[in-house]
Amino acid sequence: MKAASARSRGFTLVEVLVAMSLLSLVLLVLGSSIRSMGASAERIDARSARIDEMRVATTFLREIAGRAAAQRLEAPAVGLLFAGSADSVSWVGVMPPRFGAAGRHFFRLAVERVDDGSSGLVLRFVPWRWDQKVMPDWSRAESRVLVRNLSSAALSYAGNGMGEAWLAAWPPEEKKLPPRLRLLLSAAGSEWPPIVLAMHPLPASAGGGGGGFVRGPE
Repeated sequence: MKAASARSRGFTLVEVLVAMSLLSLVLLVLGSSIRSMGASAERIDARSARIDEMRVATTFLREIAGRAAAQRLEAPAVGLLFAGSADSVSWVGVMPPRFGAAGRHFFRLAVERVDDGSSGLVLRFVPWRWDQKVMPDWSRAESRVLVRNLSSAALSYAGNGMGEAWLAAWPPEEKKLPPRLRLLLSAAGSEWPPIVLAMHPLPASAGGGGGGFVRGPE
């Protein structure tokens, strides 16, 4: 009778407190694990988004830079219709049909302030006309933000030899395009691998118009 009475008493206060303490610890560990899993998933999503942004931007730039138009103008406009500095580069090229209106365009790739207030790598483009001998008004150009949340960005230019040093600006007196353009970018706290673009002038028949780049006054 005494054993049965002892079993029917239920839990003591101490036992209840111990059980509640253990349950609280389990819930605390479980909650911390769930938060860690959520944070890891967010980091993975952010990393995936950065990789996608990097892939899309690099592919787009390679195609644009690889379709440099060869348009020659008569004197007195002498030189290249090309301008390259550490934070921007402007040239004439052919827009791939799948990205917009096909044909020759003025292009400008530069670091600008974008709509969310951050710095971004922005491509601006304006249709080219055969009688245009200077760069257009870029403030009226269509634009596409290729990379957002830039921490740093630098463009540089190199000649034909792989051993040639990279230049922070392409000399305006040069009579040819830089064969290679390099972009060093850091965005959203991550440093991108160097992007090296080959600039291949198209033959005169591609995209319309004659041969050779020409630079006029800006």
